[in-house]
Amino acid sequence: MKTRWLPFELHPDTPSHGAPKPFSDEQWPAIEQRLRSLAHQVGVPIEPPRRNVNSRLALETGELVRARDGDDSSAAFHHAVSSAFFVDGADIADLHVIADHAAPFGISEDDIRAAWTSHAYAGAIDTSMRAARAAGVTGVPAFGWPGSRAVSGMMEPDRIVALLRGPAR
Repeated sequence: MKTRWLPFELHPDTPSHGAPKPFSDEQWPAIEQRLRSLAHQVGVPIEPPRRNVNSRLALETGELVRARDGDDSSAAFHHAVSSAFFVDGADIADLHVIADHAAPFGISEDDIRAAWTSHAYAGAIDTSMRAARAAGVTGVPAFGWPGSRAVSGMMEPDRIVALLRGPAR
């Protein structure tokens, strides 16, 4: 079965300029350590951000990449943007940041601006969000199979393996 990355807005109500994460300064060190530990266990670099950003337009750009260059390119774009956010601290709501990551797929800043203005790919995001909710997705990362509930949220690798080895999907 081929893997297909689908868009999911973790914090859809975040304003375009971002917002602080809902954790106090006292809570943050433990949360940050847990995120670093989980990421380290699976070999993923991370610099946990203290702010949420609105990823909607980045997700719409991912769908523009998919429309122009297919699922594999969309997944590669998503990976690059995720790394920019979670490792480099980039503002993925910024047109220039997104354009830099879309350029390798032949997508220009003007293409992105036009797609963002028209919201040409908003329907694809909305459809994916409805399907994710129906499958029980409540966090990221999430894994799903046709006809079954999704596995979602950061968790210990052993738990993910156990869930993946669970009943036939």
